[in-house]
Amino acid sequence: MEHIFSWLDEKLQLSATLKTDIQNIARLKHVGKGEILFEQGKNITDLFYVVSGCMRAFQTDEKDREHTMSFNTQNYWLCDYKGLYQGSSGSISADALEDSQVLAFNMLDLERLYVKHPELATVGRGFLQRHVATLHDRILNQLRLTAKERYDLFLKKHAHIEQIAANRYIASYLGITQQSLSRLRSI
Repeated sequence: MEHIFSWLDEKLQLSATLKTDIQNIARLKHVGKGEILFEQGKNITDLFYVVSGCMRAFQTDEKDREHTMSFNTQNYWLCDYKGLYQGSSGSISADALEDSQVLAFNMLDLERLYVKHPELATVGRGFLQRHVATLHDRILNQLRLTAKERYDLFLKKHAHIEQIAANRYIASYLGITQQSLSRLRSI
């Protein structure tokens, strides 16, 4: 719990009551390497905070090809936001690239906490705003940057992930083939 409290302490003054309320709804989950945390096509009710390890969010298309959307490490949040907020079945899956720990928060419990502690709702709204801006940048980068520029940006932002993630995951994140990734690395 200290990880999330440290993260929240940077954003607001945590009262003892708020800490207790968070502890009451948070569930620590251990996710072994290769294990699925949540699965495309299933209902999603939880939002996850990564305590340790590395999680990967991905979508599997109709030809059974995986498309990596994100890599989520310590202090990152992970969820199928479309499934959660639209009440539909999940559109993505998440698995562990290494042994990981996450805190699971049921969204209904979290919404009740937002009502009781409006300062936490403000943090949640700020998080979602930053998340939307990050997705906006990611889409624009996929559209306007060359593969080399995307790879260089990936190394700048996620250098440690290259040691953890399989080449096929990195290539799919960048929107290129594994062969193209190999060529980029040799330049």
